[in-house]
Amino acid sequence: MCIILDANVFSTFKKGESADIKPILTWLNNRNGKIVYSTTKRFKEEWKKAKMDEWIIQRRRADQFQSISQGVQEKENELKGKLKSDDEHIIALALVAGVKVLVSNDNKLIQDFKEHVVQGKVYKTKQHKHLLTKDTCP
Repeated sequence: MCIILDANVFSTFKKGESADIKPILTWLNNRNGKIVYSTTKRFKEEWKKAKMDEWIIQRRRADQFQSISQGVQEKENELKGKLKSDDEHIIALALVAGVKVLVSNDNKLIQDFKEHVVQGKVYKTKQHKHLLTKDTCP
């Protein structure tokens, strides 16, 4: 299975100390899944702004990232003005890649995700670790 990380959880991931994040890190380290991202402009800006470069390099080396770019920008453009949040890039990636799990604390994005992604689920706390199943990444 794959997950998508929202920018509002980046700092928590980088530190890796939160009890809510530890199940995800264990899941990744056990090679049960990957983080999906895109190389579109908005994703690159968010990852760079959060200074996640070294963290990303480590996760790429561990084969814990999956890049999906084809069709994401086009889907993002289609979604502009149709969402409650300003996170068209995340919804677009989920739709194009078929990702059903989002890690976020952004209520507007969560609402959009649940409305637009069929069977979309949101991981917010360690109580949601049941969403972290074996790898079925695209």
